Amino acid sequence: MKYLNLHPWNVDYKEAVEIQKKLREKVTLQSTLKDLDSILVAGADVSYDKENDRFIAGVVVFVLRTMEKIEESTASGRVVFPYIPGLLSFRESPILIRAFIRIKSVPNILMLDAQGIAHPRGIGLASHIGLLFDTPSIGCAKTRLIGEHDEVDNEVGDSKPLLVKERQVGAVLRTKKNVKPVFVSPGHKIDMITSIQVVLKSCRGYRLPEPTRQAHNLVSKIKKS
Repeated sequence: MKYLNLHPWNVDYKEAVEIQKKLREKVTLQSTLKDLDSILVAGADVSYDKENDRFIAGVVVFVLRTMEKIEESTASGRVVFPYIPGLLSFRESPILIRAFIRIKSVPNILMLDAQGIAHPRGIGLASHIGLLFDTPSIGCAKTRLIGEHDEVDNEVGDSKPLLVKERQVGAVLRTKKNVKPVFVSPGHKIDMITSIQVVLKSCRGYRLPEPTRQAHNLVSKIKKS
């Protein structure tokens, strides 16, 4: 995969916030995807080594219709940017870029265990990565960053809007009965409905969709070894 060099990475807090504000204007939620059954979806995750300052990024690519795994890639490196709430993309994007550019296939959708537009400045890690690769992207997070929502019914596929001042920024989606829902938000070049459809199509009996679940398993396995 090729990515766009949209901005420098060696920045401080104020510079990073200003970059986010500028990039936010480039995010679009209009989907260009037509036939979901014929597309490739790449899931990505990052794992940290608590004993030192290194982390690992993993990417796993699937055929959405069958969830057949096509390929996987990893990258490891040293953590440079500090942990600052709302600026996770400046911490994790560089290592994720290294993992993404190593895959040979060209995914139609990128899925991350992160936020899309459900972010204080409307541009979470999933949106940022979508812009960098000019590819539709989805955030499917385990926890809520912002917004309010009603209780979600217990059947698979049930959802409630995630709202910020009455504006929908995501969906709280039940992917497994009797298990906590996930927080889905479109990242870039995809709409809310399609984001939910892709997440549900890529679930195989677990709370997390296979792309991010198996990306997590991949980096965890490498970290242990």
